[in-house]
Amino acid sequence: MSLFRLIENLFTTPTPKELGNSGEESLRKKLASLDFFGYHGRCLQNVYVPRRDGSTSEIDVIYITQKGLFVIESKNYSGYIFGNEQQKYWTSTLYAGKNWLGIKEVEKHRFYNPIRQNKGHLIALWKYCGNIKAFSIIAFGDDCELMDVSWKSENVEVCYYSELKKCIKDIWNNTPDLYDEETIDDIYQSLASLDKSSVTQAAHINNIKYGNSSNVCPSCGGTLVLRTAKNGRFAGNQFYGCSNYPRCKYIKNI
Repeated sequence: MSLFRLIENLFTTPTPKELGNSGEESLRKKLASLDFFGYHGRCLQNVYVPRRDGSTSEIDVIYITQKGLFVIESKNYSGYIFGNEQQKYWTSTLYAGKNWLGIKEVEKHRFYNPIRQNKGHLIALWKYCGNIKAFSIIAFGDDCELMDVSWKSENVEVCYYSELKKCIKDIWNNTPDLYDEETIDDIYQSLASLDKSSVTQAAHINNIKYGNSSNVCPSCGGTLVLRTAKNGRFAGNQFYGCSNYPRCKYIKNI
């Protein structure tokens, strides 16, 4: 690779946040296109649902329909994905070229179990909206491959972006109608009224950074790992770094 190309890639590689935003927008467009096939719902993106402890639960996409709420967690990752419903963390592996000996190298990145993550979103929704019908869908980008992913819970599905419409249609066709248009509108207005401004987003990220129980990276969704600085003027000091380093360089100082 030429020096020019290398420098160009450094400036054009999307950040984890940009990848996440593009993935969520892609899902929103797929849901909008469902209307042309007779499936109708109302879509919300990046909803911050308040919790009783004062924090918020950020939901990527909610599709509100007569069948219930499709709560979608977007994971726009690359590489091979491994994980099951019981594990706390899943793993993505990505080919990282060859070392100086010509041996293939693989990068491994851990991230919080998205099924557990979305279950937390559903709990927040139930406490905020009442006993509503909800389906949990984990949608992965088409650039990855689900190598060893398994789950058993009902109302949980894991799919690729390209399979999302089929996944929703299958659930739709096997679920009786529950809500009329007035109820759908009431739920939509209740959730749409939640503040999605930069202030709310900053507060949500702040809760992730400094909350007592959370160890999720606010930048990419990876795991915050306790580390000790080995070099420089901060040598010996402890900090939390993202498990997806060097792809994600988020640091939480202690």
